[in-house]
Amino acid sequence: MIIKTNGFLEEYYEKTKKGEIIIGQELKMELDRLIEDLNGDEYQYDTADADLRIDFIENCVKLTKSPFYGKPMKLLLFQKAFISALYGFRMPEGNRRFKKAIFLLSRKNGKSEMCSALGLAEFILGNDGSDIVCSSNDDTQASILYDAIDLMRQMIDPKDLDTKRNQRFILNKVSNTKIFKMSERTRNKEGRNIDTAFQDEAHELRSNTIPKAIEQSQSLKENPLFVIITTEGFVVDGYLDEELKAARKIIKGEDDGVSASRVLPWLYTQDSEIEIFQNPKSWAKSNPTLGVVKRVDYLEEQVDLAKKSKADRIFVLSKDFNMK
Repeated sequence: MIIKTNGFLEEYYEKTKKGEIIIGQELKMELDRLIEDLNGDEYQYDTADADLRIDFIENCVKLTKSPFYGKPMKLLLFQKAFISALYGFRMPEGNRRFKKAIFLLSRKNGKSEMCSALGLAEFILGNDGSDIVCSSNDDTQASILYDAIDLMRQMIDPKDLDTKRNQRFILNKVSNTKIFKMSERTRNKEGRNIDTAFQDEAHELRSNTIPKAIEQSQSLKENPLFVIITTEGFVVDGYLDEELKAARKIIKGEDDGVSASRVLPWLYTQDSEIEIFQNPKSWAKSNPTLGVVKRVDYLEEQVDLAKKSKADRIFVLSKDFNMK
């Protein structure tokens, strides 16, 4: 078998080590772990599947939000590194290593657009007959990813020649793959047969009812994928708190069990509250698109508000810096 490595994960790692890209300690520790695994013997590393999806996203997908609407989607290095790690690591028998990813990213850093593009890539490039789920705490929130995927689809197939949307799902006519929504309001959450799922805004979930139903529905799949994308939130002892607690044990090496080895934590977090107010350069730790997608002047205004108002400070620290 020919092993293909695109080098995005390694390049990202090297640039963070040199200080060219600023990240927090939690992501540094996770990257150290991944590079050690990449160079070890326990897992294979082959980025062919990742390359296919990256190529599709950059050459076929257009952005859906102003001020970038209709422009080709060009992934940043951190996004390519994440996709490469997610799809690149393989178990000895050849199946994907990671079944779940926890992607913690501050607001307005393009996480929904990236995951919508990844969902469309699975819709077009994934296994025939796959079921793909856009999930969130309510139907309106679940519709954000679902509608973005559908709009990206329409830009590629405006006449619905190969794909179409009806009231229940989006259908790939060629492969019979479907995309549908799931939320607290969804009836019959059990008994599904899901291949790929995206859980948006997990910080609002008070229990694991929906995520657990998704994970159990994937039990028969050889390469299931469950991607949790979220910012920090305000729900105490909710689903996200438990997931982040488990993720941090994995990052620190406190949990090296079988289930932990199948989880990819990718957390953009600050190292302290003080640095937010004293060192603007540190803002990139939780805002990797700062200056490219997320505006620096916007964040300057938000930090200034946070200095003056406790109510603003709680919101800004949580949503713009992933600090609960």
